[in-house]
Amino acid sequence: MTGLNGSIIDDMAFRAEMSSLAEQVKACLAEDLRQHGAVLPPHLRQVSESYLTNTGKCLRPALLLLCCGAAGGSLKGALPAAAAVEMFHNWTLLHDDVIDHDSFRRGRPTGHVLGASLGQQDLQLPAAAAAEYGQSLAILAGDLLQARAFNLLLSVSGQKDKVVIGLARRMAVKLTSELLAGEQLDVQLSQTPFAQVKEADVMDVMRLKTGALLSFCAETGVALAERRLPEDSTAAQGMAKFAELCGIAFQIQDDILGLSGDEETLGKPIGSDIREGKRTLLALRALQSCSEQDRKTLLGILGNAQADAADIEKARAILLRSRSLDGVREYSEDCVKQAMTLLEKHLPENRWRNLLAAWAKSMTHRSM
Repeated sequence: MTGLNGSIIDDMAFRAEMSSLAEQVKACLAEDLRQHGAVLPPHLRQVSESYLTNTGKCLRPALLLLCCGAAGGSLKGALPAAAAVEMFHNWTLLHDDVIDHDSFRRGRPTGHVLGASLGQQDLQLPAAAAAEYGQSLAILAGDLLQARAFNLLLSVSGQKDKVVIGLARRMAVKLTSELLAGEQLDVQLSQTPFAQVKEADVMDVMRLKTGALLSFCAETGVALAERRLPEDSTAAQGMAKFAELCGIAFQIQDDILGLSGDEETLGKPIGSDIREGKRTLLALRALQSCSEQDRKTLLGILGNAQADAADIEKARAILLRSRSLDGVREYSEDCVKQAMTLLEKHLPENRWRNLLAAWAKSMTHRSM
């Protein structure tokens, strides 16, 4: 990968850096589990820990740490904040999976599915009661992770630190409100006929559900380095926009991979977004640009829970051959280009900034 000003960052070196940051975050999370997990009832502990022990690449905490380093801060000092945003991210996933009735996350059973199996195995609950029990466990586990995320963030410099307290308040009010608004809009759109869905609404979902947390990660990294709140820092505000643009690019690529990736790396069935009827930018634009026959076929399959494998493949083929595919890819790449301009403007040239450039480019050049 190429950083800013032509700096070459070897792909293996970039992956090694990301892996190292992820391992540090996971170690911090493991220590938090060690300190707080033992006092929990076994089922609540198992469900809450199931996501934290399967965290993936930790893109969000890596963003926070890279922004902190690029702005001249201490990565070691910011590590609890990085773990906090990963903890925060995972509570949203637990609740999101309940709302979407998803069965798998990162190749493993989702929290409510795991909880249901625990109810059946340990409590001998019938299927319906076990399903309700699993949903309750997942909701409680999500609430628990949210509380512990705040605790981790406040541990950065102690609760008397004005900047850290301000960031915790920002997480509790601004970030949480944006994420919940994005989730509500996403649920609302899922109940809205495709013909009535507006592109602006789809963009709002991406900005709020994906971009908001990434923006918080970036501005928090800069704020910790500068020792001032984001509202008092031009660099933090600029990097928040950088991260939002990268988040939109990330989500578009995620939607494309949901059609053309492989199930093992995605951790979910290919075409599951089709059966779910997910309101994506790609699907919306495809419906606007495809032939009338293809449009009729798509509308009959998107969101159809009874669609069989042949139907899913038919819809997938229409989406992949549509002119909208190239269009959304170009839009995604343009978001990254705009983000790179902001990165060069707001952070000084250094190793961490070059890694941030590579991180941004990975949003549209990733396989999972």
